[in-house]
Amino acid sequence: MVRTARWLEEERVQWPLWLPVLFGAGSAVYFLLPLEPPGWAVPLACLPCIGLRMARLPLWPLLVLLAGFGAAQLRAHAVGAPVIGWFSEATVEGRILDVSDSRSGRPRLLLDDLVMHDWNGGPAPARLRVTLMEAEAERSFLPGSRVMVLTGLMPPGAPVEPGGFDFRRKAWFERIGGIGLARGRVVSAQDAAEPGVFRALWLQVARWRQQIGEGLRAALPGETGSFAAAILVGERDGIPEETQADLRASNLAHLLAISGLHMGLLTGFVFAILRTGLALVPRLALVWQTRRLAAFGAILAGTAYLGLSGAAVATQRSFVMVLVVFGAVMIGRAPISLRGLALAAGVILLLRPESVVEIGFQMSFAATVALVASYDALRRLGRAPRTMGLVGVVCGTALTSLVAGLATAPFAAAAFNQVARYGLLANVLAMPVMAFWVMPLAVLAAALAPLGLAGPVLTALGAGIDVILLIAHRVAGLDGALRYVGEPATGVIMLIALGGLWLSLWRGRVRLLGAPVLLAGLGWWQLSVDRPELIISDSGRQAGIAGPEGRALLSAKRESFATTEWLRSDGEAPDPVAAAARPGFSPREGSGALAPRYVAGAHLGAWEVIVVTAPKPDRAAVSAFCGPHTILVSPALSAPPEGPCLFYNKARLARSGAVAFDLVGEDLRPRAPGRARLWTHPAAGREAEPDQ
Repeated sequence: MVRTARWLEEERVQWPLWLPVLFGAGSAVYFLLPLEPPGWAVPLACLPCIGLRMARLPLWPLLVLLAGFGAAQLRAHAVGAPVIGWFSEATVEGRILDVSDSRSGRPRLLLDDLVMHDWNGGPAPARLRVTLMEAEAERSFLPGSRVMVLTGLMPPGAPVEPGGFDFRRKAWFERIGGIGLARGRVVSAQDAAEPGVFRALWLQVARWRQQIGEGLRAALPGETGSFAAAILVGERDGIPEETQADLRASNLAHLLAISGLHMGLLTGFVFAILRTGLALVPRLALVWQTRRLAAFGAILAGTAYLGLSGAAVATQRSFVMVLVVFGAVMIGRAPISLRGLALAAGVILLLRPESVVEIGFQMSFAATVALVASYDALRRLGRAPRTMGLVGVVCGTALTSLVAGLATAPFAAAAFNQVARYGLLANVLAMPVMAFWVMPLAVLAAALAPLGLAGPVLTALGAGIDVILLIAHRVAGLDGALRYVGEPATGVIMLIALGGLWLSLWRGRVRLLGAPVLLAGLGWWQLSVDRPELIISDSGRQAGIAGPEGRALLSAKRESFATTEWLRSDGEAPDPVAAAARPGFSPREGSGALAPRYVAGAHLGAWEVIVVTAPKPDRAAVSAFCGPHTILVSPALSAPPEGPCLFYNKARLARSGAVAFDLVGEDLRPRAPGRARLWTHPAAGREAEPDQ
């Protein structure tokens, strides 16, 4: 006990670094709870503080944890807005907030300031995301315009399996209350009221973003222009799926998301140019502190980039870090330090506590903390790389890529269920091109564009992008470039994060205790991949069972997104055609009044799984399959069949979401259903929309 107290006193200077960690841990606890906690949960949790005070133990760790929990709960209630409960149709009128493309390439509008015509579904949502018909792809929709369209509406999508990623939570914090599919063409509507000053400014910036993106794609055709639009204005829609797959396989997909890398490169280049330019004027350099002026200019450049890139959550995080770094320069403090990172993380978590469960936040701060801690440790040991020239650039890039890659690999693998084996090679080759070629030319093109002189610069910029894409394609084409990994337990990532933070935030030898914790998390990963034997989609038209060759699918064509996620989580390549060809489901004999092609069956232990996909099934014919130890799925059957089977139809699945079962001995046991939280809104007894 005395030794522990002495160690804590020696590490006192490092204590503030743990404040955002504890705050984020408290927020994470809120999001991991299976049920929505009551409002008195935080005050009740403060009672142990009395015991800690009496025992003369420090209170601040518990208080910071509770503060994080309370901030997350307060934020979840503050952003609350009406959510559509079931499928319905309405003529939606609203103002365009953003324009993007859906996974199928169709235009998609984010609408707010809504008016719902012919609507009987309760209060209107704050925002809707509406996917338009293919015929609208050639039209240009400007943010700020008011439009009207007949739309089929449904709630935000539930997880594809129990415990999977919940898009409803993401939509809740973005205040998106429903997803729409246009039934007709979009028509312009009369805007009854002018938006406020800040709203008008935001919409004008959105128009500029769209115009810049269109200009980049016109100047640089194909995937080159789409890549340029992604890194400069945040529009990633035009990049072919094959190119995105190669970028993921080569671990270069992070270049598409405007985050700390892009913001750091752009503001760092602006800072260097401004400081060099100001220093060339001796009288100005003697009178003014050029370092502070350059830092202020870099902040202004970062602010402009924030607006033109769409101010996504990842970009907001990066901008906060830029403010901390260059703010430290302006007041004469160390620009890059763990204290600065702790401050940035604290600000972000205070404003957006939900960031703690987002993969962008986790990877961004994992990489940055690891880099700052590693270079700080090397500097204290006197072994920081100091070689200049080409060798210094290569060595520095390799070391940075290695540290950042190792730090983010567990989080990326857990989120995307894949590991890029040659990611280090791709980043060593591509990062100098991005840092010394693409981003400087992007800044120069932005400066010359108002003068109409950006053409040659854009051509050179496109050549640099082509080099990056060539690296991605070549590395992705190497044998074994991509390895798929299974879904880990939640505690695995928490243990890995704790080990990494322990290694990075402490200074004494005790920090080495983080290494076995980190290794324990990686080892647990190998033992904790526990996938369900049976998964049934929330539509009831797709199912997958685990077999000796991998998961066997009911169909290769249905529910493509869900099946891709199932296979990825299993740790295998997302190939629905190969999965549907595996032994598992087969046509069920004795279908009676039902055509055999509509009835498929499979055996799991002592249970039989029967799926009836007939559009208008006969209840008596379906009842013939409803026996003991039988799971019967018939989406289109409204009334339950006669018999002792466990029955699922579309209405029941709409309420429960996708279901999954584990095989325990010879028995099938259901996994825990979806969580009852603010953002979970099961359908209110009405059938969901048929598949499109």
